[in-house]
Amino acid sequence: MNTILLITDILFFSSLPNYILFSLLLRCGDVHQNPGPRNKGNLSICHWNLNSLVAHNFEKISLLQAFNSLHKFDLICISESYLDSTFSDNDPSLALNGYKLVRSDHPNNIKRGGVCIYYKQSLSIQFLNITNLSECLICEIVYNNKKCFIISLYRSPSQTPYEFDSFIYKLDGIINQVSNPVNPNMVMLLGDFNAKLSTWKHDDPDTEEGVEIAALTSSYGLTQMISEATHILANSATCIDLLFTNQPNLISKCGVYSSLHPNCHHQIIYATVNFKIYFPPPYERKIYHYNRADTKSIQNCLANIDWDRAFYNLSVNQQVDTFNNYLMNTFSNYIPNEMITIFDKDPPWITQSIRNRIDQKNNLYQKYLRNGKNITDLVSVNEACISLNKMIQDSKNAHFNRLSKKLSNPKTTPKAYWSILKSFYSDKKIPIIPPLVHNNNYVTDFKAKADLFNKYFSTQCSPLNNTSTLPSQLFPPTSNTSLSSIVINGDNVLKLIRSLDVNKSHGFDNISVRMLKLCDTSIIKPLVTIFQNALNDGCFPLIWKKSQCYTDSQERS
Repeated sequence: MNTILLITDILFFSSLPNYILFSLLLRCGDVHQNPGPRNKGNLSICHWNLNSLVAHNFEKISLLQAFNSLHKFDLICISESYLDSTFSDNDPSLALNGYKLVRSDHPNNIKRGGVCIYYKQSLSIQFLNITNLSECLICEIVYNNKKCFIISLYRSPSQTPYEFDSFIYKLDGIINQVSNPVNPNMVMLLGDFNAKLSTWKHDDPDTEEGVEIAALTSSYGLTQMISEATHILANSATCIDLLFTNQPNLISKCGVYSSLHPNCHHQIIYATVNFKIYFPPPYERKIYHYNRADTKSIQNCLANIDWDRAFYNLSVNQQVDTFNNYLMNTFSNYIPNEMITIFDKDPPWITQSIRNRIDQKNNLYQKYLRNGKNITDLVSVNEACISLNKMIQDSKNAHFNRLSKKLSNPKTTPKAYWSILKSFYSDKKIPIIPPLVHNNNYVTDFKAKADLFNKYFSTQCSPLNNTSTLPSQLFPPTSNTSLSSIVINGDNVLKLIRSLDVNKSHGFDNISVRMLKLCDTSIIKPLVTIFQNALNDGCFPLIWKKSQCYTDSQERS
C-alpha cells in the first residue's frame, strides 16, 4: 500500500510544471533556495575522569587531541586532573589547540582530585563564582538571550558522612541559583559522582549516596541520561559518571565512548545538545603553484600590453586598479591555481591512521558490550588502547624529530626557524576574536565583532575640530635651492623588485612579492608611470593605503 502511494505521489509531482514544484518547496519553511554550511551548530560536550593529566609526561593530552580531532567537542570536562599550583594555566604541556583551560584544583593544593574544563575560544561563555563547593566549575553559555548552565564536578569516594552532607547542601545551592522556574534555563550537571543507583543502570546496587543525589536532582526536575557502564574493571562494570539535565528533550544524542588509556577505567560520557552556538566558519583562499608557473608567457603577455593606451585619461587610482586587473588576469591564466577551504587545524602529528585506530578501538568496545562484557573482549580493548597510545607517541616523536632537523639545518630561513621554535612552546596567538561584551550583551557574530573594532579604532583617528589655523607657509625654506620634481628611474624600480623578500606577505591587492618577481622587467613601464603620476598629482593610490589588520587578543592582566 505504501509503495502504491509513493508511486502515485511521484507520478503526480512529476507532471507538475517546474515553477509549481519550486513554489511548493519554498512554502516548506525549512527549505532554502541556496543551502550551504552555516556558522552555527549544536553544543557538544564530553567528560572523562582520566586519573591525572600530568602522568607519564602528559601523554593523555595527546590522547585527548587525537580523540577530539574526530569529535570536535565544544567543552571537554576533566575529573581527577591532579593539578596544583606548580602548573600554570598557560603551561605548554597542558595546551589543546583552539581551547582555553579553566581549573578547580584540590582544595588542599595537592596532586589529587581536581576538575578542569577545556572550552573552545569561540564560545560565548563565562565562568561563575557562585559556590564554595570545591572541585566544581560552573559556566554559562549564551545564545540569542538563551542560557545554558553547565556544572562539572568531582566527588571523592572517600568522603565522610559529614563531608557528603556538606556536598549535597552546596550542590543544592548551586542548582537553586541557576534554575529559573518562571523562564527555565537549560541546566546540565555532569561529572564523576562515585554513586550508584539501579534506576540509572539496572544491575547496579543502590548506594546511600546514589539515593540522596537522585532525590536532590529529581526535586529540581533533572533527569539522568547515562545508562551504560562508565567504570569498567575486570570483575565489575558500574555507572558512576553521570549527566543530569532539566531539558532531556534537547539532548539529541548522548552515550559513552571507551577510555583512551588502558590504566583509566573510567569511560568518556558525551552529549550533543540542541542549543545553537557560533563557531568560526571555514574560509576560502586562492593558492598559486608558483613552481609550475609559465614565467615566459607571463612576461610576454604583460610586455605586449599598450600601457599608454590602457592608462589614457585615467586618474592615479584608476591606473592602479587597471594595473591590478591586468596582473591578476594574467596570473590566473599562466600560474596553476586552486581554491581551498581552510578549517580549524588539528595538530600536524594527528594522521588518518590514528583516527582509524580510534574508530577500531571504539568498535572493539562496542563488541565488548554486545557480547555481555566478556573478559576476553575487554583484554582486546585494553590492547587497542596500548597500541593507540604507542602510535600517537611514535607519530609525535617523528613530527618533532623532523622539526628538530629543520632547526639544526643552517639553510632554514629565520622566519621558518622562529615559526618552528614557537610550535615547540605552543606560543600561539588566539586564532579568533573571543566573544565580546558590548552594552551588557554578548557579541558572537564575527562580522559584528569586526565592525565594533573598526568603529572603535576609527574614532581614535578622528581629526581634532578646533579654531586653530595653519600658517600659510608651514615649513619656510632654509636655503635658496629646492627640489622642483622627482624623476622615477626604471632601473631603480627593477632593482627594488629583485631585492624584495618573497617570504613577506602580500598586501590588500593580493599581489605577492613572488608574483612581482615573476613579472620582472615586463611591469617596469606601468609602475614607473603610476609612481610618476602619483608624485606629480600629489595623490597616493587609495588601495595602497589599505592594510589587513588582525587582532591580537590578550588575557587581562
